[in-house]
Amino acid sequence: MTSATRRVFSGTGNEGPPSSIISQAPTTPKFTNGTLKKIVAFLAFPVFYALNRPSLQILAELAYDFALRWNGFAIGFQGRHGLSHAEERFLSRRLPAIANGVLFDVGANHGSYTRFLRRLSPESRIHAFEPHPKTFASLQQRAAGPLVTLVNMAVSDCGGTMQLYDFANADGSTQASLAQASVGMFDPDIVSHAVEVTTIDAYMAKAGIDVIDFLKIDTEGFDINVLRGAKGALDKGAIKTIQFEFVPADIAMRVTMRDFFEILHGYKLFRLCLNGGLMPLRHYDVKRCEVYVTHNIVALREG
Repeated sequence: MTSATRRVFSGTGNEGPPSSIISQAPTTPKFTNGTLKKIVAFLAFPVFYALNRPSLQILAELAYDFALRWNGFAIGFQGRHGLSHAEERFLSRRLPAIANGVLFDVGANHGSYTRFLRRLSPESRIHAFEPHPKTFASLQQRAAGPLVTLVNMAVSDCGGTMQLYDFANADGSTQASLAQASVGMFDPDIVSHAVEVTTIDAYMAKAGIDVIDFLKIDTEGFDINVLRGAKGALDKGAIKTIQFEFVPADIAMRVTMRDFFEILHGYKLFRLCLNGGLMPLRHYDVKRCEVYVTHNIVALREG
């Protein structure tokens, strides 16, 4: 087990990726003020004039929370197998159709997701990545089995050695991250572990893997880096289905949903619903996409 280094977080840490090339970046719809919008605004004004006031704040907050969950945000209701109910319904629909496939679980934690993948697709080969030394020991006990490869490494956009950060009073938590800022935004008292890091592209080449049928990513604000390290596979269409999270930790990483739309060109993006269905994100729209409340996104390769 690696030794832990304790430190107090006192800054923003990782400043995030460099700016995107404007010509290649997705765009949000431009503001227009046509006749139809003017009519709608005229009719809506008296309604919202009556509702949008401090005295109705509690009602407004309840309505806001209701609308979020209706749209697939903050729906982490617990399922029966250690995943969220939405994830279990989604995987139960999708995974049985994958026979003898290759499944990646990046950020495997204690192994609930890996175990459920094996339950639904027992003939598929599963590669589960977990860098935390304490958590990996638990993963070995809970998820080891035929056709399951457990990898004690982190996944990012470059290989080598990096620091993995976690809470000092809960070392081995589900929020451990390669991004110091992602952990520090919740608690300034953190510890770190030196861990080995690989990329999806490098691992595929070393393991002789040509296609990933399903890639799940849960790295607490580092998901975009994992995808950047899979650029070769993404460009070739070698990853068929991807599930990742958009979470509050992305704020600390200066990551936007626009970044995901950009790197996942050639994929259709969907927000995961509580019944396991997929709500299409037909185009990039700041109002509907840049919501830093935990939700799962599924990307399906076009064509």
